[in-house]
Amino acid sequence: MHSRSHGAFDTKGSTLQAGRWHSIGTRVVYAAEHVSLAVLETLIHAGGKKIPPRVITQISVPDDLPIERAAWMEMPHSQAFGDDWFREQRTAVLSVPSIAVNKLERNYVLNPYHPGFRQITQEEPEDFVFDPRFFLHF
Repeated sequence: MHSRSHGAFDTKGSTLQAGRWHSIGTRVVYAAEHVSLAVLETLIHAGGKKIPPRVITQISVPDDLPIERAAWMEMPHSQAFGDDWFREQRTAVLSVPSIAVNKLERNYVLNPYHPGFRQITQEEPEDFVFDPRFFLHF
């Protein structure tokens, strides 16, 4: 999920703020395995604040594009792992467990500088409206 002013493959946020699987300045893109996981991750990262309008963009990774799969690790080990994966250009996609759902579903970290990234496609973004019941306490 992202704002309409930023594309699905925009890396600006990753240069300004570290994530579980990257350090500040490492230009990566995070994606979720399912729409519901993207919603949950967005809500968690909003820190209880109301979320401005968002769009969601479906991306497709070709079946023959290699994906590295990472096991769960705590920070800062996960950041070092992701930074090494990025720097070494091991794959265009890193599959990582999501803490938001007890590591039962996967998020994806994308490396837009890997040659295989060009094979990843995106649909047109669609407006996404959060169910107002998420924000009843505001």
